[in-house]
Amino acid sequence: MTSTSEREGKAIERRFGEKNAAKVVEQIARSRNNDFWRVIYALGIRHIGERGAQVLARAFGSMEALEAASLEALQSTNEIGPVLAESARSWLDEPRNRELVSRLRAAGVRMEVPESERVSAGPGPLTGRTYVITGTLSSMTREDATAALERLGAKVSGSVSKKTTAVIVGEEAGSKADKARTLGVTMLDEAAFKALIAQNTEGGRLSSAQSHEPKSL
Repeated sequence: MTSTSEREGKAIERRFGEKNAAKVVEQIARSRNNDFWRVIYALGIRHIGERGAQVLARAFGSMEALEAASLEALQSTNEIGPVLAESARSWLDEPRNRELVSRLRAAGVRMEVPESERVSAGPGPLTGRTYVITGTLSSMTREDATAALERLGAKVSGSVSKKTTAVIVGEEAGSKADKARTLGVTMLDEAAFKALIAQNTEGGRLSSAQSHEPKSL
């Protein structure tokens, strides 16, 4: 008996070509329980790398919402500029790409972010603040740390400047920590970072005006 994945694979190959079909079928096998952002990344949308896929997944929450997003909504998303927005919208407008998404959905691939991991549509306690993460954190991945900050409204940047609110410093931190010291930017170790997240989440959340940085390095 032909398996569901095999049947889907043959159908996809007929519509998208052998090379692309092979990639898609492989992703079907691996992505059913993967994070939604990995599915977006695996689609191969031009200019949308891992970071862009993570931002889109958390900002829109589901493939349905992403498909319905206007160009203006995409452009207004933090870290998604005109080039990435246009690329995503063009890909989503292509009929065969929409058909591919439908088939992946039917195959059981995860197409949404858990509610608890979505970025709040309104302002959060850390809205208006920018953080940089450098080094390795022992209790979580950098992706998890980024998601925790973004859920609270913060922006996570890849570079340190005078406008940076604080730099989260893990083990084996590199030049970003050095630059933070030079610029006088606040640096938080892992314990201080976890305290920052804890005091601003449900159960211990302060108002945006009351929220403050824990003791820095």
